[in-house]
Formats: sequence, C-alpha cells, structure tokens
Amino acid sequence: MAQNLSSNVFTIPSNGREMFYLSAGPSDGPLMVLLHGWPGIALTWQRQIQAFSELGFFVVAPDMPGYGQTWTSNNSSDFALEKLVPQCLELLQHLGRKEAIWFGHDWGCGPLWAIASHHPEVCTAIIGMSVPYRTLELGLNTLVSTVDRDLYPKDVYPAGQWDYQVFYEQDAETRSGDKQFETQPSTYIKLFFSKGNAQTGQEIARTSNVTKDHGWFGGPNATIPQLPLNYTVLDENLFQELTSALTKTGFFGASSWYLNHAANEKYTREKSVNGGKLKMPVLFIHTEYDAVCQTVYNPKLTEEMRATTENLSEFTIQAGHWGLLERPEETNAGVAEWILREVPGAWPGPELKSQQPKL
Repeated sequence: MAQNLSSNVFTIPSNGREMFYLSAGPSDGPLMVLLHGWPGIALTWQRQIQAFSELGFFVVAPDMPGYGQTWTSNNSSDFALEKLVPQCLELLQHLGRKEAIWFGHDWGCGPLWAIASHHPEVCTAIIGMSVPYRTLELGLNTLVSTVDRDLYPKDVYPAGQWDYQVFYEQDAETRSGDKQFETQPSTYIKLFFSKGNAQTGQEIARTSNVTKDHGWFGGPNATIPQLPLNYTVLDENLFQELTSALTKTGFFGASSWYLNHAANEKYTREKSVNGGKLKMPVLFIHTEYDAVCQTVYNPKLTEEMRATTENLSEFTIQAGHWGLLERPEETNAGVAEWILREVPGAWPGPELKSQQPKL
C-alpha cells in the first residue's frame, strides 16, 4: 500500500454528516478521485491508490455514502444521484481543488457519469470501468432496453441480467435481500468478489434469476456456496476490512442505491448540460468476463456512450467485474498510458517532474 496513505474525515456542509476518505500522494499533485461501487469501500481501490500516488498524483478514495465509515441512513431517497453528486463536489471543495480526474467503477459510475454530464467544469478527465455512460444513471428502464435478446429472450428473462435490480424494487419494503446477506456477510462477500472466467462474459448471468428465486444464489433457503478466498479477487486484509465494514453498516444504505431509478433518470435528463454530450477526455475500460456488464459481447450497452462522447478512448482487460482488483497492473498501465496521451497536462505529477533532467 502507498507509504503515505492517510485516513481522513470531513463534515459535509450540506447535510452535516461525515464522509471518510483515504488519500495518498503529494498534496500538490494532480488530483484523482476514485468512486467505488456496490458493495465496496475505499480500500477496494488499494492497487490504484498505490500506483497513481507513486506516479505523483494526489489520490483520494472516499467510502461512498452507505458504506464503511461514511454516513448512512434508513431513508432510501438519501441515496439518489441528485443528493450524492453534490456531496462529491463538496469533497472536491474540501480538498481545495476546482477539478479532478474522476475514476468510477460499478455503482461509482452513477455519480461519475452524472458529474461528467452535469458539472463538466470540474472534470479534467473521466474514467469509467465496466458501466458505460448513459446507462445506469438513466435508470432501470434504460438498462433493460440494452439487454441482448438473443441471450435473454424477453418471455423468459424480461429484465435480462438486470433482473436483480427489479428484485430490489420489489423487495424494498421487506428488505429480504439485505437480510439474506446480513446472515453471513463474510460468505457472501467472497461470492460477490469472485474472479471472472472466459465463459461468464457470454453466458446467462446468475443475476437474471433473482426475482424468480426470491433472492440471490438460489434464494434465502438455498445452500450458500462456500468459496475459498483464493477464488476471489481479495487478499486477506481487504476481505477482513470488507467484512468488518459491511457487518457494521449492514446492507440497507448500499442497496438503497438501487431504489432511485426514476429519480435518477429525471435528474440526469433534466440537469445534463450540452444535451449530455461530453467534451472532456473520457476513458472506458471493458471487463471482458463481466457477466452483467457484458460490453464486449453486447454493443447495445455502449451505443449511447459512443454517440455522446467527443473524445472517447477504450481498452479491454480479460477479467470479471472486479477488474481493478483482478488485473490491477493492466488497469493501471492502460490508465497511465491514456493520461499521458490524452491528458498530458495532468501527468507526470510533481514528483516525477522533479526527477526529469533539466535542459
């Protein structure tokens, strides 16, 4: 881990709640903000924090609302993008910066893409992993419209691989899904963070049957698979940190991110500037073995992104959904090469510049 890694807490001015974040690297370096998804914590970015802080970036990774040491609540509407995005901007202001390179993964791409489309002035550049622009932030109906109907016939899989998000909405009052996870959080964490393989990116995803099964992995009465840790993308320390965090907070806040689709779509369509077209440099990283975000084998998922970004770069890593942990060297090298090529003013940072020979 980065040698100068520090833990920090600040009070969010708009709601008086606390946000926790990790930081590393020179405080005067170009800023990179890392936004994790479900069910992560700031430390799931550990390999990116280390790599980019050593390259001279000031890297900041918050525990997102509902997770870890950041605030949570029992009100699902608190986790709508229209409330989350301003808090990301308040973090930026707290850091004394006007812009950043923003990097999001999974549900972190919800606020990521909303920041890009609503507040381009704070975006030096944007990096999204697994979840393309103009998908998740536009709500469940948009996600379902991207389903590959050759793989998921509508009469059998009406919501395709996004069926688990339908389940969250149907389960909003009873929260049986959250309760299922909370019975054995350590066991489920290993299942959530399992490695990908060459078949998963082209097969029916297990997320397509959650509604039918009334829960994950066959439902609450099914035998839970016991996955060895070496079949996951986690090391022992990160596994323990995730287990501790999700045991402490439970899953209510994390799962509430799935309960604001209509509000998120309204917010995104009404508040996007420039018709939602992005002019800053944008990088999208495909995770080929991703069973849910099947961007390599289903071009419908990336059509809108490619139509609405003026300066888009893409590359693919052969990994499952957690590519940032499964293939960190490839992820980091691809990002660094792209920044050097497309965002040259943001790299190298001051530490590397000081090492360069003077002419």
